[in-house]
Amino acid sequence: MTVEDRIGRAVDLLLARLEGLPSQALYREPSPGEWPVMSTLAHVVEMLPYWAGQCQLIARQPGNTFGRTHDDPGRLGAIAEHAHDPLDVVRTSLRSSATDALTTLEAIPRDQWHLTGQHVRRGPMSIEQVVDEFMVRHIEDHVVQVNAVLSTLGYSPSQVP
Repeated sequence: MTVEDRIGRAVDLLLARLEGLPSQALYREPSPGEWPVMSTLAHVVEMLPYWAGQCQLIARQPGNTFGRTHDDPGRLGAIAEHAHDPLDVVRTSLRSSATDALTTLEAIPRDQWHLTGQHVRRGPMSIEQVVDEFMVRHIEDHVVQVNAVLSTLGYSPSQVP
């Protein structure tokens, strides 16, 4: 399965999991300090184009520093700003975000995906590694996280199409 397919599949899984849920399931913390589903979705909307842009940066300027840490103001600000958006807005934003990220990645020739930059914490990483770790596996992890949150709140996957 291609990177594009995996990202598209993960977005589809997130959106399918949200169908038929009452709004309280989307905005309620599963436990104090844990992200509600909508905070996770707001994060995914922000992070996909962010990391695609970082890949573009590596392709343009190999060897330069890229990335951010968990306490980055842009990351946290996007979550705070959009964690209470209505589901229809987030649904549209998520699809648009994935499309924008994939368009950015498709503009980077595959023969450049071996180029590396210096991640702020992890050191040297190739574009291929960034895509796999910070985009593909990251969104797949958030699918698992959303399912776990909904399960904790009492919404089993069998209750939702």
